[in-house]
Amino acid sequence: MANNGFKDMADYLSNLSKVNPNKLTIDSLEKAASFYLKQLLPNIPKSLRTKKHMKDHIKVIVEDEQVKVVFEDTAFYWRFAENGTVNQKAQHFASGAYETNKGQIEEIMTKKIIELWEG
Repeated sequence: MANNGFKDMADYLSNLSKVNPNKLTIDSLEKAASFYLKQLLPNIPKSLRTKKHMKDHIKVIVEDEQVKVVFEDTAFYWRFAENGTVNQKAQHFASGAYETNKGQIEEIMTKKIIELWEG
């Protein structure tokens, strides 16, 4: 009996279905977030007034099937340095780090999925 490709495709798709897509996605997002964090760290401005620097309070967390890069104890303040205030010029360190590394971040997020589909 000649192979018409359906069996090969059925085998291929059954292997794909064994992979937990949520786990694959979370892993990819966590790797991308860790890469972004690594690129972001050198750009985070230091506080001139206190000994609590945003750089010392940033981390990647995974909760409720979401991956986040968060500033823990300095969460309230990072947006002032990023966006500026009446008395402070915007530094755009977070958005700048993302824009500079956007292609690599997207590649990290999709790499596992592409590898899985390519076999």
